[in-house]
Amino acid sequence: MNKPRLLAAYRAHLEGQRAALARSRDDARGGTRVDGTHRPENRGERAAVTAQGYLTAGIAQRLSELDEALLAVDRLDPGPRDRVTPGALVQLVDEDEDERWLLVVPGGHGATVEGVTVLSPEAPLAQALAGAEEGDEIGFRGHRWSVEQVR
Repeated sequence: MNKPRLLAAYRAHLEGQRAALARSRDDARGGTRVDGTHRPENRGERAAVTAQGYLTAGIAQRLSELDEALLAVDRLDPGPRDRVTPGALVQLVDEDEDERWLLVVPGGHGATVEGVTVLSPEAPLAQALAGAEEGDEIGFRGHRWSVEQVR
């Protein structure tokens, strides 16, 4: 696993989400526009304009969150880790020998990039792993996981 390549792929994933949301925001804004001479004539029309306004505000909030996540990825040191901390690439193996790779990144939201799940340090699994080293075992939601590698 190449951590710098994974971080670049995750950044590209975030940029793609941001571009799609920006297009959605622009479309939603179109539903809120009325020229100075037009006032919605009935409650249904006013409600539609108001709903579009709320939608636009929600999309703007998510765009802000994505901008913060992009900044966090840019500031993250891709260097090696010896414990599970932000920036760690972690290989877990459960009792059934199932393998799972995680990348702990501020702003991570469970996306899968090149077969690796990107988690925020605030995610429950990332919190359960916080500070773990290679060879440690953790219990999480009825599973036992062994930390095989931390990069």
